[in-house]
Amino acid sequence: MLLVDDDGSMRRALARTIRLAGFEVEAFASIEALFARGMPHEHACLVLDVDLPGIGGIEFKRALVDAGCDLPTVFITALEAARVAHSLAGLAPAAVLYKPFKKEDLLAAIGRACN
Repeated sequence: MLLVDDDGSMRRALARTIRLAGFEVEAFASIEALFARGMPHEHACLVLDVDLPGIGGIEFKRALVDAGCDLPTVFITALEAARVAHSLAGLAPAAVLYKPFKKEDLLAAIGRACN
């Protein structure tokens, strides 16, 4: 599981929740930090914040799809649904969760994405 969220406290809380549910997770503050680690492998699942500084979550997902690497993705965002929906067209996310969301909703979305 690869998690990208620029909010440090949110990133730590989400990573802890995911780990406690039994998943291995690597957490990053930016897509650029994820790139520094190396490209995700084909069996990875992504939890991506939509609105990131630099390369955003949607832009990154679109680049992966264009490169033939369509990894299951759960998007998280504090943006309004109307601002996000059009940008997600054609990306087929496993889920889109709007902050604040319940940890149960996150774990259910991850479960769907990983199956």
